[in-house]
Parts: sequence; C-alpha cells; structure tokens
Amino acid sequence: IWRGIAKALGATIRFIARGAKDLDPTHQRDGAAFALLILAIIAGAGAWFHADNVISRAVYAFIYGAFGRIGFIAPLVLVYFAIRLFRVPDEKAATGRIIVGTITLLISATGLAHLLNGSLGTGATAIRHGGGWIGYGVSSGLVALVTEVLAIPILLIFLTFGLLIITKTPLSKVFSQIGKVFSIGRAGISSARAKRAERLVAEDF
Repeated sequence: IWRGIAKALGATIRFIARGAKDLDPTHQRDGAAFALLILAIIAGAGAWFHADNVISRAVYAFIYGAFGRIGFIAPLVLVYFAIRLFRVPDEKAATGRIIVGTITLLISATGLAHLLNGSLGTGATAIRHGGGWIGYGVSSGLVALVTEVLAIPILLIFLTFGLLIITKTPLSKVFSQIGKVFSIGRAGISSARAKRAERLVAEDF
C-alpha cells in the first residue's frame, strides 16, 4: 500500500512537472519522498495548527524549541525537499548544494532572530520567541567573540551567502549587478543635472 501510494503520488508530481515524467524507475525515490511529505504534514499540524494530541505537542515543542520563530517555515522546507525528491532524485549534486545553502540560511536566520528579538535568556518562552536553541547557541558564541554590533552584519553576510548557494549565483555576478545599479544611478543623476542646467539657462533667457 505504501509503495502504491508513493508511486502514484510521484507519477502525478512528475506528470505535472512534465520534464520529469520520463525519469528512469531505477532513479526514483518515491518511498523516501512520501515519508518526507508525511513528516512535513505532521510538522505542519504541530507548528501551524497546534493540534491537541501528544504527537503534535511534541512536534511543536521540538520545532519551536530548536528553531524558534523560524520553525514556522519548517513544514514548507520539508515539502520542498519531498517534491524535489519526487521530481529529480538523480540530481544529487544540486540537492546537496541546496541542502548546504538551506543549513547556512537556517543557522544565520535563527541567530538573527535571537538577536533581533532580544532573547538573552534560556527560558522556554525566550527560546521559542527568538531563534530557538540553535539561534541561542550561534548568537551567544558570536556575540562573545565579536560583540552584538558585529554579530548582526556577520550573520547577514552568511544569510546572503546561503541564498547565493541555493540560487547558484556567483559572487562576481552579484558585484556585476551592483555595478550596473550604480551605473544606472550615476547616469540618472547626470541626466537630471543636465536637464536642470538646461532649464536654468532657458530661464535666464
């Protein structure tokens, strides 16, 4: 029954994705993807709906205890990786890169959440309203090394780095785009100054 449901769901997702519908059966990982999808549903029930049962309460305590406010998006992350495993299980290099980027984002985002929330304590409320135990560990260690003033920009750099890894964007391309923005800005300023000068000349005559 498990394999049948997983295969049917995987075939449906690959059909919708079109490009992945001809995936070699030897590369399919529908069972693992289905398990990940069920885990995402359980995480969503605990993190979003606070279902009144033992499992949901345990999931809620684990997710928000570990990740704090960032735990709200944990079910979405699990759904993404489940769908990816259904669609392109053979793209292991790309999936590995996205996992590394996601972990980088997770570490930096929880650290920032803890610092910006001002949660300096280790109580359950402070942890859940901040960045969880992960955010507490990351931010506390970083603040001890470089102070809070430098910890925030460092975490922002790591956050940006994680996004670049996930999107497979070279750093040189980012600098190139920034340069283009500055060039457009300079051109706009020069054009505005030229028009202003022409208007002043016209007013003098």
